[in-house]
Amino acid sequence: MGKNLNQLQIPTPVVGLLSNLSKVRTDPISDFDRSRPPRWTPVATDLPEDDTEEWLYRIAGVSTELADRSADIRALLTAYSQAVADPRPELSALAKWQRVSPSALRHRYNEQHVQAVRELLKPEPLIDIVLEPFISVVDSDFRGITPTLDEQLKVRERMRKIVSEEFIALFGQNAPKQLGFVRNPADERITRPIDDLSSFMSTALKRREPKLLSVFDAWHKRFDARAVKPEDVKATATRVRRATK
Repeated sequence: MGKNLNQLQIPTPVVGLLSNLSKVRTDPISDFDRSRPPRWTPVATDLPEDDTEEWLYRIAGVSTELADRSADIRALLTAYSQAVADPRPELSALAKWQRVSPSALRHRYNEQHVQAVRELLKPEPLIDIVLEPFISVVDSDFRGITPTLDEQLKVRERMRKIVSEEFIALFGQNAPKQLGFVRNPADERITRPIDDLSSFMSTALKRREPKLLSVFDAWHKRFDARAVKPEDVKATATRVRRATK
């Protein structure tokens, strides 16, 4: 008989992230309430004004969002179950529910996914390390999981706001579109790891809120020191979808 969830003792951060990723809003009103443009739209594309085109593109966008989230959920779930969990769930049953053989489970994830899961389980995980190998995971997917993550999200949100303000101050209100972005480059979908903002973030913090500069520098050093980086991972299986920058 298979183990139940209480016996497996799945950690709260893993359960929380899996649960958040499984929530996909496809209703237009809910989409716009959550973000403008909606999360399922490409980051450099406006919604068309024609209703028929909007409907067609919305279906395409939502299906892509679902596919990306499905890949991330499967990678997170399988990496945790096979490489991190103790005790493990019944891997043969897990494989059956994914419609693959047990030996194929290893092709559902790579070492960066394992690193991300282990980082997520630390007392003070660094969000950048957790989200890096995934396709669709962004800051808001960590909301409400643990107080520690929520506190880090508040700081990240403040940092992104500062960079957004600095970007507009330097390049003008219409700069994002002129440079090919629908959103400000500090948006969580465009720069998922906040470390990608790099020197611009450092400059903005130094000018606008110096006390956060040391926090960002500490995050940067920790992110740079991570053991497994994208260039270290060889995607030898088509079942592993890799995050791109």
